[in-house]
Amino acid sequence: MSRGLTRGLIAAVVGAVIASACFMPPLHESGSLSRASRGGETSFGPTIRVALGMVAPADAPSIEPGADGLVRFKGVPYRGLLRAVPTDSGLLVVNVVPLEAYLRGVVPLELGDRPGAERAALEAQAIAARSYAVTRVSAARAGRGRSKDYDILATVADQVYGGTSVERPNASAAVDATADVVLLYAGRVIVAPYHSSCGGETAAAEEAWGTQVEPFLQRVSDKIPGSERYYCDIAPRFYWERAFTGSEVDAVVRRYLGNYVTLPSGGAGEVRGVRVAKRTPSGRAEMVEIRTARSTYAVRGNDARSILRTSAGDPMPSSYFSVTVESSADGAISRVQVRGNGYGHGVGMCQWGAIGRARTGQSARVILASYFPGSTLGPIPSALFAQ
Repeated sequence: MSRGLTRGLIAAVVGAVIASACFMPPLHESGSLSRASRGGETSFGPTIRVALGMVAPADAPSIEPGADGLVRFKGVPYRGLLRAVPTDSGLLVVNVVPLEAYLRGVVPLELGDRPGAERAALEAQAIAARSYAVTRVSAARAGRGRSKDYDILATVADQVYGGTSVERPNASAAVDATADVVLLYAGRVIVAPYHSSCGGETAAAEEAWGTQVEPFLQRVSDKIPGSERYYCDIAPRFYWERAFTGSEVDAVVRRYLGNYVTLPSGGAGEVRGVRVAKRTPSGRAEMVEIRTARSTYAVRGNDARSILRTSAGDPMPSSYFSVTVESSADGAISRVQVRGNGYGHGVGMCQWGAIGRARTGQSARVILASYFPGSTLGPIPSALFAQ
């Protein structure tokens, strides 16, 4: 997003009316989570600035709350207040909302509307989402964020946030039961990534993203002890397949390969082969070779996901895949079969694995300790929200 040269804010602080809800009380049994208190703050805690989107100045939203005490942007109700920030590209609309209220609009979208029997998965999701949000707020207030005008985006670029219309009782209860609780490693709040399904084993951060080694983001097996099953094998995309004809693979390579490698004049040429040339320690594709009539091109496994798209433009669900190629006598490809496991980047918490673990009776604490080894749970450090 473009940030404007003009820094004045069109903003007004409105009374944030938090609608009352029937929450389940915090848990206090052995091994469960208890709510941390923070002197002088409401139960909804500190605030977070969420960028909702851009509009033309002529379409500036009303920043006054409705009769229900909620503000609205593009018809969607939100708690807290709205700010309209002038930028070079129009008005950036920001929802300033209490952190705990923000999480009510995140957890149902990130994990779904789960039943009460899967409460531990919802609590684990709430803590992971809170930890991620706190690291974004901390970065922004230290001058390391994307913008001075907001802390976090309301999209998959950060965490999907849908305001009050997406709130669900079980998710809200999980947020309330874990209020102020975050994941810590060596005393600091950690970025706690999550994904839909790991396909049997999560990936270390360095193998998925090429980042530095993080001891709490290492490979974790999702296999159920004493069985041949996995906690996340209940996921719709635990196993998946995708097939291309020769002409289809030519089309997607012609359209997308140039985004990742330099192609000669005239393009890549007819595809003659596709293979996984190297795998990561967790078994995901690290390097994929695409051989054409003109050359052989090596791309990262994650980039191959974006190259081998469907006709509708959907990338492959994960980089945890294998490839089988069928060719005719003249070397032309007749069919490319891709078989894979999992959905998403594979780092951190496997969401379907968390659901599977909750169904077996594991607590949120145990679930998070499994996916973030060496981490602990604790309250948000007050200094992170110091103005």
